[in-house]
Amino acid sequence: MDPARPTDPDPADPFFPERADHAILETIEIATEGEDCDECVRKLRPVLKNVPGVQDVKLDLPHERVVITFDPRKTHAPDLHDAILKSGYKPAPVAD
Repeated sequence: MDPARPTDPDPADPFFPERADHAILETIEIATEGEDCDECVRKLRPVLKNVPGVQDVKLDLPHERVVITFDPRKTHAPDLHDAILKSGYKPAPVAD
């Protein structure tokens, strides 16, 4: 930010309006209960991929967790938890 113009946005800021077309991605791991087969993948992945801002969904079946890459400007962790619940699975307190 230019000290002479304190109200001008900083172009290096990822939330700078001119850079809004670039995705800002975060990755989160959410432990789940009952996710242990290919059928689980077919049920859970599409529901999460339909959440706005979700870029990638990977399921780690042996550890019962889902790894989600998303744009935090478009969705938040509680939305991802809600999508997991909607798919019929349940977020767990901690991954094994």
